[in-house]
Amino acid sequence: MTLTLLQFSCSDDHGNEKALSQATTKLFAIEGVGSDLKIVEVDPISGLSISTFLDFEPMQASVDFDFTYFNSAKQLLIRRNVYENGIGPQIIKVNIDTKEENIISSENFSTIIAGNGKLFGFKRTVVNTSLQSTELFEINPENASTISTIEIFEAIEDAPSNDKTGVSSVFYSYDTNELLIPRRTSFLPNAIDKLIKIDANSGVKVIVNINHYESITIGRNGRLFAIKNTYNPNLGEITFYGIVEVDIDNGEEIGVLKEFDNPNSFSDSEIIFLSETNEILVDTGRTTMYKINVDTKNESILNNTSGFYSYRSVNVY
Repeated sequence: MTLTLLQFSCSDDHGNEKALSQATTKLFAIEGVGSDLKIVEVDPISGLSISTFLDFEPMQASVDFDFTYFNSAKQLLIRRNVYENGIGPQIIKVNIDTKEENIISSENFSTIIAGNGKLFGFKRTVVNTSLQSTELFEINPENASTISTIEIFEAIEDAPSNDKTGVSSVFYSYDTNELLIPRRTSFLPNAIDKLIKIDANSGVKVIVNINHYESITIGRNGRLFAIKNTYNPNLGEITFYGIVEVDIDNGEEIGVLKEFDNPNSFSDSEIIFLSETNEILVDTGRTTMYKINVDTKNESILNNTSGFYSYRSVNVY
């Protein structure tokens, strides 16, 4: 099971606080195996399927989907890779209300994100099987062509071959209108140690040094949460494993949200945020998902007896 830390929100007006408070969180997941895959909307309380949002025709396709909500067109944009008949990568636009589909033939973006009425994506440059750079582009939402280059992340010397640039995901912060990119530069196991903040309009960049975290997610009002795993080499054991809140401006830890007794509490270390309920959602096993309210710290379990995977959260408004 894979739980992917992508939480999306966007706006093209100035009523940010009002619009966000009125947003509806939709939780999506993948159902099925092999070539027979569906995207289902999941009830964030019961864990059961509300409906089948998109029923793909059977074909050999990647399940490493991106879901992002493009609010100005009321569309969910979904990225996938198809391995049949030379089709290749696709971006699929689906109307959030009518479920009408429109497939865009695209260049091979490794991830996409919508924010402030714009669409952005990562593209990797590979030479002789070696990753040279990861570039962040603004993308035309009509045909997936590139509009402009926002940032180029060059390969880091002595980085492992499977993680040369240390960049693989991107978030959008509604409150600050920023693209937020976690980056690994020290290349300790699962260690995110930089947060790169880029203004979605001006392109102004700020780099925040953060502790070494396994993964992060963006909450409401610009809040940042992370999975922390502290290993003491002198003791030869993990001394802390849990969820912490981090100051998004200076990288300092604000406090512990939850400490787990068992260092193997998560079957996947990635987390997502449910804005409507103000909860973090993490994978604790094949049939359960763990939820915790970031303000009250109330805990609950989301049953996953249906065996869904690759959960995504989007804000619709």
